[in-house]
Amino acid sequence: MDRESIIKAIGVETAKASPPVAVVAHQAVNGWTMSHTLTALTIAYVAAQLGYLLWKWRNERAERIAKQAACEVAQ
Repeated sequence: MDRESIIKAIGVETAKASPPVAVVAHQAVNGWTMSHTLTALTIAYVAAQLGYLLWKWRNERAERIAKQAACEVAQ
């Protein structure tokens, strides 16, 4: 994955997370209900997805660098 697509994916995930974050922030002032709990869990799920994507991209980058280094040594 190139840098541009990584930045785009991070932007998309941030946009997905922003409505639930706004709802939780607003409702935290007015009290906490089951609906709020579900919204908070949604935020946690999106954060976990983002963390996984960042981990996956870092590993893919490391593999790509290792493959390039192996090709350079072989030449």
